[in-house]
Amino acid sequence: MKERLYEILNEEKAHEIIPFLKQLSTEERKTLVPTIKKLDREISKIVMTKNSYHTAGSADQHSIIDIASFVCMDQKHYGKNYWSLFRDKEQTRKILEWGCPPWFSEFINDSIEAEFTAFNYQDILEWAEKGYVKPRPELLGYHLSLQPYDLDKSPETLNTHFWYLCEFPSKSLPFTREWLPLVQKLIAENKIERKRFLKECLLAANRNFNKNVTGWFMDAFNILKPSNEELIMLQDELMAGLASVQSKAVNTMLAHLKKIVPESEFKTSEFSHFLPNLLSSEVKTVVAASLAVTENIFQKKKTDTENLGMALSAAFVSKDESIQTKAAKIIQKYIPVSEDIQEALSHYADNVLANVRPGLAEYIEDKQLELDAVEQEKLELISEESRAKEPASFEDLMFFLPQAIEKPGTYYYDLALGGLVKFAADADDASVKLFEPVFQKACKTIAKWEVHHFNVLLCNLIINYGLSLMEKFPVQLKNLEKIYKRTQEDEATREVYSTYHKKLGPIRDIYAGGVAMKPFKHIAVQVFNKIKSGDKTPLLSTVTHEPCWVSPDALVERFEIYQNENIKPDDLDVQLALQRCSLERTSDRLKLVEEKLKGEYKDLLLFFFSPNAAPKGKFEHPSWWMTAGITRSPGTVFKEFKDFGYDDIPNEFLTGSYEWKTIDSKKNSYYPVELNINVPKYHLKKREHPLFLEFFIAEQKHFSETPSFMWSFPNTLGNVFAKIIKDCLFYSGIAEVYERTLVLNTAQALHQMKKPLDAMGYLFLGTIFLDGDKVIRGTAAEIWLEHVSHKVMDNVQLGRVTGLHEKLEWAPVKRFTDLVQHQMLNVSKDHNLALEQLLTHILLQMETPVTNLKKILDIYHEVLALNQSEADKNLKEKLNSWKENSSLKKICNLLLKK
Repeated sequence: MKERLYEILNEEKAHEIIPFLKQLSTEERKTLVPTIKKLDREISKIVMTKNSYHTAGSADQHSIIDIASFVCMDQKHYGKNYWSLFRDKEQTRKILEWGCPPWFSEFINDSIEAEFTAFNYQDILEWAEKGYVKPRPELLGYHLSLQPYDLDKSPETLNTHFWYLCEFPSKSLPFTREWLPLVQKLIAENKIERKRFLKECLLAANRNFNKNVTGWFMDAFNILKPSNEELIMLQDELMAGLASVQSKAVNTMLAHLKKIVPESEFKTSEFSHFLPNLLSSEVKTVVAASLAVTENIFQKKKTDTENLGMALSAAFVSKDESIQTKAAKIIQKYIPVSEDIQEALSHYADNVLANVRPGLAEYIEDKQLELDAVEQEKLELISEESRAKEPASFEDLMFFLPQAIEKPGTYYYDLALGGLVKFAADADDASVKLFEPVFQKACKTIAKWEVHHFNVLLCNLIINYGLSLMEKFPVQLKNLEKIYKRTQEDEATREVYSTYHKKLGPIRDIYAGGVAMKPFKHIAVQVFNKIKSGDKTPLLSTVTHEPCWVSPDALVERFEIYQNENIKPDDLDVQLALQRCSLERTSDRLKLVEEKLKGEYKDLLLFFFSPNAAPKGKFEHPSWWMTAGITRSPGTVFKEFKDFGYDDIPNEFLTGSYEWKTIDSKKNSYYPVELNINVPKYHLKKREHPLFLEFFIAEQKHFSETPSFMWSFPNTLGNVFAKIIKDCLFYSGIAEVYERTLVLNTAQALHQMKKPLDAMGYLFLGTIFLDGDKVIRGTAAEIWLEHVSHKVMDNVQLGRVTGLHEKLEWAPVKRFTDLVQHQMLNVSKDHNLALEQLLTHILLQMETPVTNLKKILDIYHEVLALNQSEADKNLKEKLNSWKENSSLKKICNLLLKK
C-alpha cells in the first residue's frame, strides 16, 4: 500500500491517485496518514537555484499529496488548508461525488477565519444543494460580501443571504468598490428593501465590526440620503448608535439626529441619557458634534431639557479650551442658575480652565484650585525592594530558565547565566528529570526563524548543557536525543537559505548577532567552560538589583573571591560589571575596599568609588581602568591613561555627548524637517585589551536589541540614545513598526531605570514628547512625572530641546499639547510649577508663530493662572510681536496683562 503510493508519487501519475484511494478501506487510509505527511515534507523542501528557488516536488506531485491528504486525513490532521485542493474545481467535484468526508461541512463553515480561500460563494451554494455542506449564516454572509456579481442566480441570494451579509460581513476584505453603487441600483429596482437596509446600516454601529466594515455601512447610509420621515422612524437605532465604539458611527448618528431636532417626535430625554458619555469622548469631533446637537435642542425651545442641562456639565471633563468655552456659552445662554446645575457642575469645578471660569462665576464657586505638593521621595537606584530574585537551587533554576527564555533583554538572561554557573553541577538522579521540559523549550525556541540574539545564546547554552547531562543521566534524559534530532532536522531545512544563521552546535561557532553581541557571546562561552569544568566562581557582571544594577558591595565581594582563589577574571566580564555598578553612595564603600582587596583590584575600586580621585597604582589591565574612567567621569580626560592606546576612539563615544540640530530642508525634501545628529563611523580595532564599549559603537547595522544595551551601559546611556535617535527619530513621520518598537522599548527601559538624565537623555525625552505613537508619548509623560516628583528633572534643558524641534515644526504641536492636557497638567503644585518652566523654555525657542502656537499659549496661560504667576519677562518681547497675528492677539494680550 505504501509502496504503491510511493510509486504513484515518484512516477507523477496524478490520474491514478483517486482510483488507488477508492479501493482502500477507511482503516487503510488512516494508516497511510504518517506516510502522506512524510512525503509532503519531502516534496515541500526548498531547492535553491542560482537566481530563484522552488519546492522539491512537481505540480503533479503536490496534487497527488493534496488529494491523498484530503481523502485519508481527519479534520485535525488536514488542518486549515483552504487553498491547495480547491484550486482544481473539477477535481474537487469528482472527489466529493465519490466520497465527501464527514467533517467537510464543519471544515467549510470554519473558513470564515481564513485569510484566503480558493472557493467562493457560488461553490458553497453548489455544495449546499448537493448536501455536502450545511452553510451557517456567517459563512454565506462572509463569502457573499466578497462577490458583488451573479446575485440573480439564486432567489435566496437577495431574499435571505444579503441580510446575512449585513450581519456577518467579511472580516478581512470589507467590501469591493462595486458594492455601494450596486446596492443603490438594487434598492432603486425594489430588489432590496430600502427601509430594512437603512436599519441594518445603523445596527452595524454596535455589531463589533472592524473600523473599515463599520465605515462602509455608515457610507452606505449616508449615500442613500434618508429623509426626515425615515430618520424619525429609525430614531431608536440612531440613538442606540451613539453608544458605538467607532467614532465614525457616532458622528454619523449625530449628524442625522441634528436634522430631526426641530421635529416634534424628537426624543430629547433619550438623547440626554447618552450625552454624558458623548461629552466624555476622547474624540474631539464627537464632543463638538454633541454640543452642536445640544445647542440646537435648546434653540428650538424643546421641553424636557432639564436632564439635558445636567448632562451638559460632563463637557468639562475635556481640558480643551474650545470645548469648555462652547459648553459654558450654552449653559450661560439657556440654563438658568439653580441648585441642580450648580451641583452638577461642582463635580467638574476643579477641571474648569482659568479662561472659562469667569463666565461660569454664577454657577461654580470661584475658588483657587488647591493641589497638594509632592512629598519628595529619595531616588534610589538600588534598594531592598529592587533586589534581584536569583534562583536558590538547581530546582529553582529549572523553573527559572523557561522564564528567562520568554523574557526579552538581559535581566533574566544574566540571572540565568549566573544560575547555571552556580547550580549546573548540582543535578542528581531525582532533580535532573526537571530538565527535559527546559531542554524542549530551548529547542522549540531556537528552531524558530527569528530569535532574539540573547535567546540564541541562552538556548544554545541550555542545549549544550543538556547534551552533556545526557552522558551522565542517560536513563532519566533518554528523550533528549529525540528532541534534539528533530530540532536539527528543522534547522537543516532552513540552512539552504543564505540569510539563515546556524544556531545549533558548539556555542563558540554559532552566530548570535553582529559585532555588538560579541562580548556577550564571549561571556556565554566562558559560562559554558565553567559548567564543563565545574568552576563555580561567579560572574562579576550578574545583576544584583532590577533592572540592571550591580551593587558596589557585590562587586567588592566578587573581586575578593577571584583574589582569594587566585583566578584571573575575564576582561569583558570585569568591564561589564564596572559599567553596571551603581555609583550612588560608593564613597561609603571605600573602607570595605581597603579591608577586602589588594593590588590592582583595590587600586581600581578606590579610583572608581571616589568621585574626584585620580587613578593610582599599576595599570595591568588598561581596559578596566579606561572603562572605570568612562563610567565614573564621562568627559574627563585622565592623563594617566594617555599611553593606553585608546586615542583613536572618537571623543563622542567616550563622553556620550553628541552635536545635534533640527534642520529645515526647505520643504523640497521627503523629510521637510529633520533631527540631525552626528554619530561618527567606527570600525573595531584589533588590540590586546579591547573595550566592551567598542563592540557596541562599531555596530553599523540596525539592531533590534539596541534597547537591551541600556542594561549594559546604565551609567552612560548617551551612545544608546544617539543610535536610536539617528536610526529611528530623525523624522517625526516615521510610522514603521520596527522603528516604533525600538523607540518604545527604549522609552520603557528608561522609565524602569529611574536615573537622572544626561544631555542625550534630555534630547531623547524631549523628542519622544512629539512622537507619532500615543503610547510612546504617554511613556515620556510618565518619565517626566516621576523625575519631577524626585526633583531630578531639568525643565530648562528639556524645554530647550522640545522648543528647538517645534520652532521648525518638526512634529505637529497638537501631539505635545494633548499630552500636557491629558497627563501632565494639575498633577500637583510641583508638577504645575515644573510645567510652567517647561512651557516657558519651549516658547523662548520660538521665533515666528508656528501652527497651533495658540494652543501652547492657551495652556501656558492656564498654568500661570494655576500657579498665580506672570509670563516670563524674557517672553514679553515675543508676545508683543506675536500679537500682530490676528489669531494670537487675544491670548497674547491676556498673557501680557499677567
